[in-house]
Amino acid sequence: MGIFKRSTDNKNKKSFFDMSDGRYDAADSYGVINEEQTPQNRSLRRRKILTIILTVIFGAALFGVIASVTFKLTSDIMNGGDNKTPVDVNPNKTTPTVTGTVEPVIDPTAFLALESLYAGVRATARTLNPCIVEVSAVSYVTDPVFGAKTAESRTFFGIIFWDNSEEYLILTRNDVLDKSYEDLIVTFNRGTTAEARVVRRNEEVNLATIAVSNRDMSDYDKDGISVVSIGDSGQCDIGSALVAIGYVNGRSRSVDIGFITSEKETVYIRDNSLELMETNMSLNEGAFGVALNANGEVVGIITEAFGKSNCIRAISINSIGNILNDMLNDSKAVSFGAMMTDMDSATRKKLSIKNGILLTEVFDGTAADAAGFRKGDILVKFEDNDLYFVSQFNMLLRQSEKEESVTIVFLRGDQEMKAELKIRKE
Repeated sequence: MGIFKRSTDNKNKKSFFDMSDGRYDAADSYGVINEEQTPQNRSLRRRKILTIILTVIFGAALFGVIASVTFKLTSDIMNGGDNKTPVDVNPNKTTPTVTGTVEPVIDPTAFLALESLYAGVRATARTLNPCIVEVSAVSYVTDPVFGAKTAESRTFFGIIFWDNSEEYLILTRNDVLDKSYEDLIVTFNRGTTAEARVVRRNEEVNLATIAVSNRDMSDYDKDGISVVSIGDSGQCDIGSALVAIGYVNGRSRSVDIGFITSEKETVYIRDNSLELMETNMSLNEGAFGVALNANGEVVGIITEAFGKSNCIRAISINSIGNILNDMLNDSKAVSFGAMMTDMDSATRKKLSIKNGILLTEVFDGTAADAAGFRKGDILVKFEDNDLYFVSQFNMLLRQSEKEESVTIVFLRGDQEMKAELKIRKE
């Protein structure tokens, strides 16, 4: 330690402001402790300072080593211990950023085939554009205070099925054409708009036909309008590819592609039966449109009329063709007035009959009611034709439209009976 000597000479102590001798000595004035350092004291201080400096240097070096090791271990854990090359997805670079050979995941031939398939779908959609329209049901709301009218409209999908040289006949949904609308406006592919009228409705299949006059249309507008081509749904079977176009995924003029997944399902309506084609395409609420085959021909009508499913279902065009003809031409058809179902071979065997169709309901006031038919009767013969299917009965009935009456043989219990059916058009 240093040897400290405190000044006790008060006589010689000067005031802080005493500058009489021309100099100021703070130490003398305030009796500051003066340290008298010996050579031994100075040597001890040097050793202390040197020890502190060496300790700091060693501590800093040790901290650096620990920090480096910790960072390395943490980095390996986070990155799985790999020295990864930075990702570079610049499309202009020709040198791969990852060394080694990368085996292709997709067979190039299969990929090209898939691309060719989608190219065909795009071409089909473009080809069908002139056949597609948007139908708007417009109603007007009057302001109770100011009396101003505000237009409100609902827009939905339609497709042109026929051109009779005077009108374009369009197929659309029936349920959207409620009685609240005042104007029915059709917008064609090139943006042309025209007023439409309702031709015929069919609630059982939820379809309606509307007509637009082409008298006031320019040649340019007419050139942008086409009718669909009709195909043969009888050629469609399990695995057959289909393209769905219309309001199929929640938006108008949308498209999807899939295939038939199961045997056609038979559903029954008044006087007839229809075939439903089940697909693997996802169904959206309100779905409506057409199903096309590989040639771009309509082979089915997409509808939800027979209950909702998880996937799109389409009525085969062959089974609904006669109904569409009646709707498009606004013509009357021969009516029987009953619900019927086919009978499978097991049921026929149980009843010991070789053929027949079962009456499940007879509507009051119809031709079937007037001829005396009842629920539970089995129709076995139409004139000279053995009956096996409801669709067959409907075909024979239509072919008899020029006749006054036809003879139908049926079973009621164990008794075989005959009835004269008067031909009636409705």
